[in-house]
Amino acid sequence: MRHINPYDVGTFFQPQADVTFIKNAIVQWLIIIILIMNIVIVAGLWFFVEPESAFLKLQYNVYFGTSLFAPWWGGYILPAMSFVFFLIDIFLAYMLYVIKERIFAYSILLGAFFVQIALAIASLSIVLNNY
Repeated sequence: MRHINPYDVGTFFQPQADVTFIKNAIVQWLIIIILIMNIVIVAGLWFFVEPESAFLKLQYNVYFGTSLFAPWWGGYILPAMSFVFFLIDIFLAYMLYVIKERIFAYSILLGAFFVQIALAIASLSIVLNNY
């Protein structure tokens, strides 16, 4: 009996009925990339935003200048929200994967990836406004 390796490049896009949610290569890569992006966002905010500063500039308007201030920890709300949404998306993707709706599960995880990209851009703008 030959063992089928789910990580083999030749079998990456071929559907396999016996692969679980966690052992699926597409799911694993999306989860790893999203977690790494979230860690990089938190590390970037931790490195560039000083806790001693009185207020953090969250939004900059071309016409009026800075239009939204928050305490120093206000910048960490975005990565925290993205992590909570990521956990919700994993749960929903798992539930859809169990009922054999794999394309929808992949779509939800891909949507979480794009949300993570948008939040990375927003966090980068917070860093650039305050650095």
